[in-house]
Amino acid sequence: MPRPKKTKRILITGGSGCVGHYLVEELARETKHELVLVLRNPAKLQLAPELMKRVTVIEADVKDTGAYLDKLGHIDTAILAAACWGGPDAPVVNVDTKVAITRHLAAHGASRVFYFSSASVLDHDGSMLQAAHDLGTEYIRSKYDQVVAMEALDVDIERVGIFPTLVVGGEEGKPTSHFANLLKEAAPWAWAASFFRADGKFHYIHTRDIARTMRILVDAKEIPGSKPARIVLGNAATTVDQFVGDFVKYRGIWNPLSIKLRDSYARVFIKLFRVQMEAWDRYCMEHRDLSFHHPVNPAVLGEEAYCSDLRSALASIGLKGGR
Repeated sequence: MPRPKKTKRILITGGSGCVGHYLVEELARETKHELVLVLRNPAKLQLAPELMKRVTVIEADVKDTGAYLDKLGHIDTAILAAACWGGPDAPVVNVDTKVAITRHLAAHGASRVFYFSSASVLDHDGSMLQAAHDLGTEYIRSKYDQVVAMEALDVDIERVGIFPTLVVGGEEGKPTSHFANLLKEAAPWAWAASFFRADGKFHYIHTRDIARTMRILVDAKEIPGSKPARIVLGNAATTVDQFVGDFVKYRGIWNPLSIKLRDSYARVFIKLFRVQMEAWDRYCMEHRDLSFHHPVNPAVLGEEAYCSDLRSALASIGLKGGR
């Protein structure tokens, strides 16, 4: 996918988050574009001084659009990655703010907006998953509503939904993703995981590969796929058994014996120990195939991926392997 020579002015929200750090670093290092960041706490951005030459920081809370929209100047492209994980601000940040920014940019000549949602709100074929709206957590519902609102906007600007699957990231000097933290917490218990097998399929992707993919898409003349543009970010799907097997092998554990975890066992465990489960948790437990037909990563777009296997992903977050 060839890159046009035009230098763009790119607005980025969420630049101090886990994905945001990699995104800002990738665009600052690998392109000539000017970056405009809206940050509530600029001190959280850990970017090398030499990469700050083409970076403008506007200190403001992203949901307080009145404090910064008129300060943006001309913007060619926006990457709206700021997110709120729950509470009353979730619909404000995840829906209302993105809509307000998009309306403003459309009225002032911007050509394209990328907005980050979650793969959890999509079905295997990329269609909207109604269960995410009906049963989802506050965060998941807000991400579902975000897609509906952004696609319904009657404005003259291209909108591209970005739907990451499970995100692995958190090298030194950068925030760690939720999934990476879970992997670190699970590491001491890898020996126990080796005794079990389970159904399920899912994708994961490294934050650096998310950043590379976004850099390619920012410079793309046309966004691949059907309309409305919904791009699921992820490596090729892996099964739960394959993932656990690779995980325990990386930790230096080998166990020839394993037990198949069945739904009946899970129901007994939940009842016996009175485990409290949200409706969304139950739905995910009953629908364990979380794979998508056309996941996108740098390799799909013609470039080398940073982490295409679990071993490299685990090493990247500082998780040590076994013997």
